Amino acid sequence: MSEFSKGFKSRRPDKSFYDPAFASGWWVYGTLILSWCLDLLPLSHLPYFPSFLVLTLVFWSIHQPQRIFYWLAFAFGLLTDADPGAVFGQHALTYCMVVFFTELMSVRLSWLSSIAQSISLIPIFYIPAILLTIEAFCFGNGFGPWSIFAQGLLSVVFWPAWCWLLAR
Repeated sequence: MSEFSKGFKSRRPDKSFYDPAFASGWWVYGTLILSWCLDLLPLSHLPYFPSFLVLTLVFWSIHQPQRIFYWLAFAFGLLTDADPGAVFGQHALTYCMVVFFTELMSVRLSWLSSIAQSISLIPIFYIPAILLTIEAFCFGNGFGPWSIFAQGLLSVVFWPAWCWLLAR
């Protein structure tokens, strides 16, 4: 039998460690709550600090899209908006867009290593910065701080370590 006729299932990379596709609901939702708590730290409002909730939403949208719902991303966004006094709904829209675009790419991303995933996820990690800049421009604040774009780059750098941590 040729390699082509075996299909994609036989060529899927072997997961030598714990496969996150079999994670329990407690682990999935517990890591989401923990990453939301990390985003509530005072340091998380600095522009040079990645959003751990975005990283976790992206990770679980790739590995368990059946457990990550848009209302869940929206609810975490409203909870995040209530803390720093941001425009109500700003993070909710951002998290819903992040989950949507990640789920569009989830099949392709599940085949890649975490380093290759981080390169492919660059546009998704920049969605919060782009939306924040558009919002600042619409409310008459100019284009906002350009340092906010460092969060996307830091998310790319932290992605392999975050994948390793959540896959345990």
